[in-house]
Amino acid sequence: MEATAKLLTVSLVSHGQAELMRPLIQQLSAIAHELPLKVVVTENLPEGRTSDGRFGDLDIRYIQNAEPKGFGANHNAAFAFCDTPYFCVVNPDVRLIENPFPALLAQARARPGVVAPRVVANDGSVEDSARKVPRPLVLLRRALTRLANRRMPPDYTGDGTVPVDWAAGMFLLFDAGVFQRLGGFDDRYHLYCEDVDVCLRTWLNGGSVHLANDVIVMHDARRDSHRRLRYLRWHLASMMRLFTSSAYWRFRLRHVAAGN
Repeated sequence: MEATAKLLTVSLVSHGQAELMRPLIQQLSAIAHELPLKVVVTENLPEGRTSDGRFGDLDIRYIQNAEPKGFGANHNAAFAFCDTPYFCVVNPDVRLIENPFPALLAQARARPGVVAPRVVANDGSVEDSARKVPRPLVLLRRALTRLANRRMPPDYTGDGTVPVDWAAGMFLLFDAGVFQRLGGFDDRYHLYCEDVDVCLRTWLNGGSVHLANDVIVMHDARRDSHRRLRYLRWHLASMMRLFTSSAYWRFRLRHVAAGN
């Protein structure tokens, strides 16, 4: 009997996070019985996997990096093993409340480009995972609001599926053809803003970016990066690259021309 063709490739990147990622892979293994998918796990740091890395009959491939790479570079390398119509980037600390893929794939078929689910924290609060194109003054206001231990209202509210400027890279489902035409993520960004850039370029190249509010996943966030100076330097460098990029200004000017 001929094997069912895979529909989706899921890319996960682990930074020595094998145990953190295990529940997610187990969820994907269960989903694979009803939806044909494959998983590519990139070990960005040396892993101490206690098993052979198999999860039942899940089609899973491991990439072991000789040296660490950035977010975009890792997922681009994983995409080389994507022979499916759809490619999904997921953080290892995401948890699936229920199978999100049928609804997301339906949206992706109707609106080729990028689609993301609504993301909630482990306390049930909705995370600000889809935003309007960043502007320096808005980012400053966000930083000051965070220092005051308050939260700014989300840029997008409501139900159903809505177009957004960009969605966070913790969970993005791409039409694989669109991702390939874009050349994937811009790997000159090391850790931050790759998601903003790829979403803006998707819009500029005839695709779309949508938030599916009716599809919910949980983000069991680990906030270590917020306390490390190295990550702050990467963040600032990425913001400067974004604000001086042609994609950013083309998108901003298009919004101005449209009266947004």
